[in-house]
Amino acid sequence: MNTTAIKKLIPLRLKKYLATYMCARDLPLPSSNRCFIFLAADYGNIGDIAISHAQKQYLQHVMTDYEVVSVPISQTRLVLNSIKQQIKENDIVTIIGGGNMGGTYPDIEELRQVVIKAFPANRIVCFPQTLDWSDFAKSKRVLHRIVNAYAKHPDIHIFARESMTAAKLSKLFAEHSNVHIGLVPDIVMSANAAVLGTTDKLAPSGILRCLRDDKEAALSGEQYAMIDKALADTGYQIEKTDTHAGGSQLDEAHCSKLLTDKLSQFRAAKLVVTDRLHGMILCLLSGTPCLVLPNSNHKIRQTQLDWLRNHPRLVFLELDEISEIPKFIDRLLSLPHGTMIESPVHINEYNDLKKSVARI
Repeated sequence: MNTTAIKKLIPLRLKKYLATYMCARDLPLPSSNRCFIFLAADYGNIGDIAISHAQKQYLQHVMTDYEVVSVPISQTRLVLNSIKQQIKENDIVTIIGGGNMGGTYPDIEELRQVVIKAFPANRIVCFPQTLDWSDFAKSKRVLHRIVNAYAKHPDIHIFARESMTAAKLSKLFAEHSNVHIGLVPDIVMSANAAVLGTTDKLAPSGILRCLRDDKEAALSGEQYAMIDKALADTGYQIEKTDTHAGGSQLDEAHCSKLLTDKLSQFRAAKLVVTDRLHGMILCLLSGTPCLVLPNSNHKIRQTQLDWLRNHPRLVFLELDEISEIPKFIDRLLSLPHGTMIESPVHINEYNDLKKSVARI
């Protein structure tokens, strides 16, 4: 039997264990109390990078007596044992927020459960997430594993970033009083463009088209054509962009530059048209008017309804309203930009999160 055939016989879980054992490394930690951020983005999804940066900034603001330690997602298994050996009773474990709870991104969900199981004696706070689910048997199995893994932890706090996820989580964990469910906005909305490092260099010009072409896209070919025609009819230069730059195991400086460059690009536009959640949020942070379209799940629509319903520079269109897009484009193009020190929501919206993290 050749080597390739033997490898195929080894279970995936055992392969991961062996790879972790062979590549494990020590992670020197500060001697003070630590607040960890697990699964921090070190890959080219700029929305996830924004979450990682905003979560760190928020924790540094709230946990002034703690050292905030980010653990890149690619290093999770490699340094987990080192952290377990050094963890102290007062250390806080936080896990990155975002939209990766459930079955759509199984590798990330698996790592989240690995972290939760690794620290049974420490408070764990899952920053605001969107849960994905369906009525299919596969989704039900994923939810069962989530409940089984999370509910075994004696002190875990799970935050949703929109009300549909909050309602579903409350139902899933109704019989587990040790699991605390909360509702706060996406953590990026606790920051502003200046805090995240962008600069105001150029007078606004042109329109940015920031639309998905992945499994979360909801627009049809006909609807893309309607949007492109309406944008072309404005007479402005149209530039296509995205919040996904690609790449993995990126260093912190590279990630920071991707984020600040994207914010600066949004700031320099007269209007952004997007169906990405963090396309919308980063646009609002940059002060630029934004026309938002739905994606394939509830995260954009519900975020807008829960937190941004009255934002003066945002228009959300349902799919059956796209034929009316020209008038909304004209309206948004007439609006002035906001400043770069505005946050889309009030910081008090995060009070419940602050209480969980700071043990208030």
